[in-house]
Amino acid sequence: MFLALKFAEAATAPDNLVLKTDATGEALYARAAYRPGDVVFCFEGGELRSQRDQHTVELPDGRHLFHPVLALTAHACEPNCCVDLHGRRMVAIRSISSGEAITFDYETTERWFSHPFWCRCGARRCRGRIG
Repeated sequence: MFLALKFAEAATAPDNLVLKTDATGEALYARAAYRPGDVVFCFEGGELRSQRDQHTVELPDGRHLFHPVLALTAHACEPNCCVDLHGRRMVAIRSISSGEAITFDYETTERWFSHPFWCRCGARRCRGRIG
């Protein structure tokens, strides 16, 4: 509920995404199709935190960024997006269909996890335990 409220209130909440509840909780889904290299959303601003938590991404300098839209992006072992931390944007790395969940591999932004979890992404090469 907290994240859904933050998402709804976020000034940068993109209208090209919709928030839905799925098997893993609340997640972002595409309202339009994307090609590899397309920017799916930008995440300027946000809150810098000194401690990692399950809703932050680790920046190259070791600080942790909470952004309400980024926090709702689901994990996948074979994701359709990657995080560009320098440009503060989510970029498609393969074609994404309208109605598909927006995903990235959480292990690409973290050195270790405050909340390891069992992945349920369903990918052929799902790693199982993340973190």
